[in-house]
Amino acid sequence: MSLINDTPAITLADRLEHGFLTLGELCALKLCGKTQVYADIKAGVLKVEKHGRSTRVSGGAAKAYQPGCRAR
Repeated sequence: MSLINDTPAITLADRLEHGFLTLGELCALKLCGKTQVYADIKAGVLKVEKHGRSTRVSGGAAKAYQPGCRAR
């Protein structure tokens, strides 16, 4: 049994293009805190999906997201 895995690693850039990010990853990318993200989710600015117990943001929504910019 080999310890080397031959499957290609999925990078954050790949998930930003075609997948989902966790809220922690979104906070790290946008340099904001989870409190700000949760407030924007509650305000309807950021659309999220639940995958089991975890909350994920689609890559497209993550790219378009600007923390604190609420539509009025």
